[in-house]
Amino acid sequence: MVYTRGLPGGDGMRRAPALLLLLLLAAPAWGYQTERAVLVIIDGLRYSEGLGDPTQAHVPQMAALAAQGALVETCLNLGITYTNRAVPAIWCGGYTEIFEFVDPDCGGANNNYTALPTVFEYFRKQKQKAPEDCIYVLKNVGCPWRGSMHPDYGPDWWPLYDMAGYTDASVWAEAQSVLAGESPELLLIYLADVDHYGHAGNWTNYLAAIEAADAIVGALWARLQELPAYAGKTTLFVTNDHGRHTTNWTGHGDGCAGCRRVQLLAVGPDTPAGLVSTTPRETIDVAPSIGLLLGFTTEYATGVAMSELFPGSGVDPLPAGMDLAAWPNPFRGETTLRLAAAAPAATTVELFDLAGRRVDTLPLAANAEAATWTPPAELASGVYFARVDIAGERLTRRLVLLR
Repeated sequence: MVYTRGLPGGDGMRRAPALLLLLLLAAPAWGYQTERAVLVIIDGLRYSEGLGDPTQAHVPQMAALAAQGALVETCLNLGITYTNRAVPAIWCGGYTEIFEFVDPDCGGANNNYTALPTVFEYFRKQKQKAPEDCIYVLKNVGCPWRGSMHPDYGPDWWPLYDMAGYTDASVWAEAQSVLAGESPELLLIYLADVDHYGHAGNWTNYLAAIEAADAIVGALWARLQELPAYAGKTTLFVTNDHGRHTTNWTGHGDGCAGCRRVQLLAVGPDTPAGLVSTTPRETIDVAPSIGLLLGFTTEYATGVAMSELFPGSGVDPLPAGMDLAAWPNPFRGETTLRLAAAAPAATTVELFDLAGRRVDTLPLAANAEAATWTPPAELASGVYFARVDIAGERLTRRLVLLR
């Protein structure tokens, strides 16, 4: 179902045909206290003006929340650092491809949808939730970018899109109404003013927008503690989709450190106060982490749940220094598999399909940190897994091949 508030001409609603499949994978119950999750995405906040500033002068509320909960010391966007790819990467838990379609709920205008399912779709389908339990609040963009058309998920499981006004203040006012009214179990709040004023080239307004977003985050957390539906059982995630150029703060979109480095904090009943995680993370790890807390799987995501932020849950955190990354992912043609530390001895990366059949192998030399996989021509589009044993640890990475 597509349900959008704030579209010109009123609400739009459409039912798309979809086969409701029986889910064979169920998320285990780890005894988390979190029952609801709220995600705030602040568009275009450069790390050096946010939590990366030693004085944290412009983000005192977020600094205080990070001290109450967990802070990820290094979080990166390793995908495309333009908004139209960086925001969907957070939704999907993967650096998803984007496709265009004619959107009948936007008067036949062109719109975008994602190749990978979104966190909204996973949540709604697996938990059998109504749109009102999964709301995406954003400014009035005319026609909001959509989730996936994936055959296992798709439009029937998109969120309720709630558009309000043209500023972060309007979005925050609407979010307060949503919290008090529908009280969704999964809520995304998108704040766009920081990026807007960054592109406008006005440094004073850019900093003011950061401070306004910070105030909203602080007020949001305070409000969550006041509402019975949320108090004591809600985890708040705050991040941004990308930063800004290191040397030219008015833009973004390349692979410079300023564009890639983002901030990420989580605070809630399952995050111990003052936890600072030194495990390198990516923006695509947010959606799987929400799934971990709320009890649903993100099976097409390529990110990994940040279990180290929620100790005592029964989930083993990722060993420090041991990780297997892939870029690009999803990919066409080839992808590079990279270890966080060099392999101490020659080994082999094995590639498997979803049925567990080994479809390829890739040699990894001693002291090597990376190897490039070019899938055999006969392999179809789909999900594959890379697996390698290093120093007694078995590392895996989900790969999405697009033909």
